[in-house]
Amino acid sequence: MNSRSESKYKGYQMIEFKLNGYQGYVILPEKPVKGYKWIWRTEFLGDFDQADMELVRLGWHLVYYKISNQYGSPDAVNLMAGFQEYIEKEFKLYHKTVLFGFSRGGLYAVNYAVAYPEKVASIYLDAPVIDMQSWPKVRSSKETWEECLRCYGFNEKTALTYSHNQLGRATILAKEKIPVLLVTGDCDGTVPYEENGAPFVARYRELSADIKVYIKKGCDHHPHSLSDVTPIVDFVTNSD
Repeated sequence: MNSRSESKYKGYQMIEFKLNGYQGYVILPEKPVKGYKWIWRTEFLGDFDQADMELVRLGWHLVYYKISNQYGSPDAVNLMAGFQEYIEKEFKLYHKTVLFGFSRGGLYAVNYAVAYPEKVASIYLDAPVIDMQSWPKVRSSKETWEECLRCYGFNEKTALTYSHNQLGRATILAKEKIPVLLVTGDCDGTVPYEENGAPFVARYRELSADIKVYIKKGCDHHPHSLSDVTPIVDFVTNSD
């Protein structure tokens, strides 16, 4: 690992370093909450981050590991596990994280939580990609879909089989009692709720698991988050 560098991020101290060839970022609150709890943006650090920054203000650490364009693949999940192990030891962070999965970051959040449920306190999903047959296969470029297949080592047939099993991931998370908050627009043309979030939510509810859903009327893929982030902040701060 290369040496650290320090800088400012929106008025807060940020420590940047390289781990296994990828950039890691830890944004430090001025007065950490008891237990050094933290949120993990799985993608798009800084975008629509009203809730992120309110939590930093309240004393939560904010982290990001820049392993973009890996679509939550098994290799990405392995990298994430190493990252969590490192930052927990190095920064004395809590042994569970709250994952923030925005858009394609939903794949990282869901797949990581399935692999390491004991390391996840809760998940906030925002207009999340959950089914790769929806995005990137249908609603992105051919090149993006081919890149995604390569990351997973899939062909079209094995990718379809994996997608058909997507509800199994919701079942695992529900049985592990991992709370989920999902925010989405009902006019999302990029990552449609009915193809991604809705089946996931239905399975959670079928199993009487803890899931909260906010559907924004007339909202496309952007803007993410809520105009009033209080429900998001309350959800996170009530996590284990």
